[in-house]
Amino acid sequence: MMAQVANAEALAEKPHFSALVPLADRMYRCIVEIAGPKYSPTLVKLLVLCHRELLVAASQVQRGLPYDAAANTRRAIEIAKVALAAKRDITNAEKWLMAARRQARWDAREQGLKPPGLPGVQFAGLENEPLLAQLQDFFGIASDMYVHFTPEFFGQGFFTHTPGEGNAIQIDPHYFADERTVLQHAVMLCSLHVKIMRVFDACFDGAVLQDAGWKMLSTTFEQLAAELARTLPPAVESEPGGPTP
Repeated sequence: MMAQVANAEALAEKPHFSALVPLADRMYRCIVEIAGPKYSPTLVKLLVLCHRELLVAASQVQRGLPYDAAANTRRAIEIAKVALAAKRDITNAEKWLMAARRQARWDAREQGLKPPGLPGVQFAGLENEPLLAQLQDFFGIASDMYVHFTPEFFGQGFFTHTPGEGNAIQIDPHYFADERTVLQHAVMLCSLHVKIMRVFDACFDGAVLQDAGWKMLSTTFEQLAAELARTLPPAVESEPGGPTP
């Protein structure tokens, strides 16, 4: 825990965390002010949940654990997708709820039985939706590389190998990502959330992109994110079995 605190303190003055993350935070808060008085409280709650996922993930990234933040970002994408699906067709909300099927799973657990499976949900009206295209790309990458225990996750390089006497090799865990990876993930995290905000703009009938205050924040964000992406520290050559930048 102390090492995580030290990481967060060391990175606190980096513009990725002192400027970019607070800017994305303000953009979310601006949308709440725009949409809160006019739109469904449920849609606004879904927006606020995505905002929460940004802040939780940013804290993980700043503590040197960017791969662990991917689950929060993946969930935020799911939330935004459900919001847009319900906006486009209210029957999609019922598909997502599957109340009877979910209750059957909990009933089975209480009886010590294996819960019945849930079918995959296909939302009407979201086929080939351009607002979701890049978010879905990250969703798949996050599932394969960060969220589940997969060969890709195991191959990330969470260990350092130190030769010992004879053929012995000392294997030590490598808990934290290098600075370049952390800063790169901070930019990526915030940029993905701006795409999520654009999904909510569609949920709020274009009111977000028409708002002068949000547009100014968005322009500032795009300029800062591009500059920070251009000025990342150089990649660090990893040891065999070490972390991959």
